[in-house]
Amino acid sequence: MILINDQIISPILVESLQELNIPVFKQGNRSEMLKSLQVMEAEEFFPLINEHQKLLTNSESCLALLESYVPNSVQNRWAQQLKDKGTFRQILSTMYPDYFYKIVSRDELYKIPVEDIPFPVVIKPSKGYSSIGVYKVKSAAEWEDTLHKLNTDLLLMKNIYDEEVINGESILIEKWIFGEEYAVDSYYDHDGNPVILNIFKRLFKDEYDTSDRIYYTSKQVINEIYDDILAFMHKFREIIPVKNFPIHFEVRKSNHTIIPIEMNPLRFAGAGTTDLGFYAYGCNVYKHYFHGTSPDWKAMLHNMDQSIYSFLCAEIPMDISQNLIQSINHQSFKKQFQQILEYREIQATNDRTFAIVFFKSETMEELYRLLQMDLRPFITLKEIEHSRER
Repeated sequence: MILINDQIISPILVESLQELNIPVFKQGNRSEMLKSLQVMEAEEFFPLINEHQKLLTNSESCLALLESYVPNSVQNRWAQQLKDKGTFRQILSTMYPDYFYKIVSRDELYKIPVEDIPFPVVIKPSKGYSSIGVYKVKSAAEWEDTLHKLNTDLLLMKNIYDEEVINGESILIEKWIFGEEYAVDSYYDHDGNPVILNIFKRLFKDEYDTSDRIYYTSKQVINEIYDDILAFMHKFREIIPVKNFPIHFEVRKSNHTIIPIEMNPLRFAGAGTTDLGFYAYGCNVYKHYFHGTSPDWKAMLHNMDQSIYSFLCAEIPMDISQNLIQSINHQSFKKQFQQILEYREIQATNDRTFAIVFFKSETMEELYRLLQMDLRPFITLKEIEHSRER
């Protein structure tokens, strides 16, 4: 079973659901892509959810449906524990007793004595999505300016995302984890065994960057972290005994220790970016989850070439209002890539992404160039007529 928000839909997901004949409940009424699927009404769909049912979503916003229709389900209970980053930190405190974190209300955030904060730290909404409202604060001198930026982000996003997706009333302050960052698509099978489906590495512009512009994978990326990820997943299940449960999570490896940044329940990498694994090593995460199978990583790695496979999320800069955009020059933007595997134009009213690009590179040079690229030249704004009294 799957809950689908129809704002941004992966065509690979739709093809897989059609082939598997998976029951679907649709949130929204925009997409024509879903007409071929087994779409059900709420009164048919939600009574089928029980503790043994495999359930997937393609968007954070779908979690609100569980809270509305099946609040007492085990899926909703686990999802609520993981989605709230503050609650998540409390749960993990037994695994990481020395890890600093603090959960405060938005009002309390402005009253905290700066001398009590063990910089560097990260501040972010306890309920958040992507990198919105996420800031690294290196020192006390940056604290006040960062709070202003956070407040601006939350005001801008208030009318775009549901409160279930981003809620800035509760703020998490936590230790900044030094190290390389990885994103993992996974699930726990019917016996609670962990299954790794995708491993991507995050690329940063600099030490302050928190954007989600580029993630990539390769033989090297998988080999350098796979065993550590699997060991972490075994330990995590000792705290929350999940079964038949998909999770997309992000971790940092610091001094040979895996520390989770966040764990996103009942979904894989957002906006269909999980499909990078399909292009890199032929992994269809949707089929593996619903069939209850595990990728043959040994065979996949053997068959992989030495290339670097990446996705880029092209987002409208925060200082540009979506209402002022006349057009996006997709053709010109495509020319910035050497080898495109798939280019997805995005037209979502509740997301600032205008394209998701899956591409292949032989070296990291292209990735670093694209990471630094200013996207404004590809965006045409509407002409605003100015009138004055005569």
